[in-house]
Amino acid sequence: MTTTDGVMKTVSRRTRWVRYSYVGLLALFAVCVVVQIYIAGMAVFIDPANWGMHMGFVHAFELLPLLMLVVAFLGGLPRTFKAIPVVLSVLVSVQYATAHLYGSYVAAIHPVNGMVILGVAVDGTKRAWSQVAR
Repeated sequence: MTTTDGVMKTVSRRTRWVRYSYVGLLALFAVCVVVQIYIAGMAVFIDPANWGMHMGFVHAFELLPLLMLVVAFLGGLPRTFKAIPVVLSVLVSVQYATAHLYGSYVAAIHPVNGMVILGVAVDGTKRAWSQVAR
């Protein structure tokens, strides 16, 4: 790994594994968002009863950003990678807020915000991988 002044710096095996864990958690979060979108599609196109699964599945992964933040600090990752889980947490909070506004124009933000969450998670995963894999 190279520091900002261009000097090579080695990291311990433990730190490297913690950083890989961060990438894994972020990728897992992205996969969960894709599954969540798929479940919403099942509710729209197959059976509205699937909305219950859509509302329940989020609880399986909503706290991953908090774990990512802890891992980012343990891995000594740059500030950018500490910000990603914070942004994801805020976006998930927006999801909860918009989900309960059915019938309003604000509620229409819900699916758009879901795509933003996916974009942040995928972009963050790619950036984190390029940082860790060096």
